[in-house]
Amino acid sequence: MPPNFCHGRHDDLLRSAGSAARERGIGCQIRCGCLSSNMTNGRRSTSVDMNSDEKWSRRRAVEVHDETADGFFAEYRGDNIFDSPFRYGRHFIDRAWVRCVSQLPHGATCLDIGCGVGAHMARLLDQGFEVTGIEPSAEMRRLAAKNVPADLVSDGSVLQLPTPDSSIDFVYAIEVFRYLDTRDNAQGHREIVRVLKPGGIYFGTYVNKWALDGFRQLSQLRMLARRVTGAPRRYHVEFETPSSLCDKLRAAGFSQVKAQGAMFAPLRVLHKVSPRLGATVSKLTMPHETWLSDYAPFRSFAGHLIIIARR
Repeated sequence: MPPNFCHGRHDDLLRSAGSAARERGIGCQIRCGCLSSNMTNGRRSTSVDMNSDEKWSRRRAVEVHDETADGFFAEYRGDNIFDSPFRYGRHFIDRAWVRCVSQLPHGATCLDIGCGVGAHMARLLDQGFEVTGIEPSAEMRRLAAKNVPADLVSDGSVLQLPTPDSSIDFVYAIEVFRYLDTRDNAQGHREIVRVLKPGGIYFGTYVNKWALDGFRQLSQLRMLARRVTGAPRRYHVEFETPSSLCDKLRAAGFSQVKAQGAMFAPLRVLHKVSPRLGATVSKLTMPHETWLSDYAPFRSFAGHLIIIARR
């Protein structure tokens, strides 16, 4: 496998950041690196003991998104889902997300965790929902202001949501937990349970451990290469399996948890070999995507792992 095969356009954008964030001196805007037991909004905030790897993964997640914000903004504005593995994969994520939105009551309260450029927030506002977003990347927040009112988006962390208990109907976190390690994921899931109303819906995406794009295997090879060369890590990736992730979410307090697969993962490799070939094959696989990526025996191998859960 060529060394630059990675997890689609999403990781192309992140990889391009490299060491530029450090050179520009971008600081971590996220408050998750300094959680304490102080009182916040009338309740005691959660104390989180951090090791250096946790701090690093949180900081790098913000830095690389500062560096690649313009690229994400452009991807969301693209209108051809077949010429980009990012847009093709997001098409199926969006379909599942829309089904969740259709179940919400009129005027439901929504929270977008890691709202990025605000694309999903804008859609909810257009439908009359009450929505706020948190986004630790300053550059992402700057671009989000082009899609939604700036005062609806604030700096924040999934590890300490700035939201009262049992106050939100719908929480979603698209491509957020992949950047945090196991302990942080557990803490973030508990926070989502805390802010959801009884029966509220959570929608989240994760990285399949055995996805057929070979991303985990490539990550392991890169890890070995770093040990030999001393090259710096790009960013953390947390891999999951559908069954173990469902168990983790139930342990966090969710009462109903369902896993779905989305996107035939080898398409990412085809797009790397030839964008034209990738686009052609994507058009052929689209009618069969439910079977290729969400049929139970194949779910663990899909390009995206989606969780839909209720408190």
